[in-house]
Amino acid sequence: MTPLTHLFISKHRKVHFDIAIVIRDLVNIPLVSGLFFVNWRMKNASQTYGATVRVPIKDHTVCWNQPIKVLSQMVINKQRVLGPCELKLEVFQELGGKQVSNIGDLTINLSEYVDAGLATERFLLNHSKFNSTLKLAIKLHQKSDPGVEFQIPIKKKQLSSSIPSFIIERKSSMTPSTDDRLLDTRKPTTNRVIRKSQSTMTLKYCRQNTLPKGYDCPSPQDVVEQLFAH
Repeated sequence: MTPLTHLFISKHRKVHFDIAIVIRDLVNIPLVSGLFFVNWRMKNASQTYGATVRVPIKDHTVCWNQPIKVLSQMVINKQRVLGPCELKLEVFQELGGKQVSNIGDLTINLSEYVDAGLATERFLLNHSKFNSTLKLAIKLHQKSDPGVEFQIPIKKKQLSSSIPSFIIERKSSMTPSTDDRLLDTRKPTTNRVIRKSQSTMTLKYCRQNTLPKGYDCPSPQDVVEQLFAH
């Protein structure tokens, strides 16, 4: 539903985007049981909320590879900067079909990914007791007013060197995974950082997390391209 405030904004300041997201996996979970799922919400979109399927944990990893495709309206402010388009995600653990625990959450400003191509990143969860990271693949395509001019908001980054537990510094000799090579459409460091939600913290170097044996997830690039093909 369109907010009342948007009705008074000139149509020349409203831009529509096709948004495709793949909720890839959650790693570094110091738990051994339960079903895990993600609830998501997005304002000013053709679909404003949804959830992944419930998946069991295996080797401290949960793999969903859940696609999301929505049409979203963003507003260009008076300074000609593209306004925020927030995606909010909450990760839950379910035990015994009744007990549900909140593992953590994060909020991402999708307008920061306009003109970024197909990007994949790991995000450190907020309000979490663990150092678990959620991997997302994100792609935006401008649907309306291709000639309109606007600036893309700058990501705010703050380095941190105090993330303990499973996350360790990447060795220079390590090579990117197949998924990261496929999604490396921006700067070389794009797919090798862990970002704090709301773009408040980034680790430039981290361990390359790989899925345990038994997970056969298709490439996020293939999933996103299939979403845009429909």
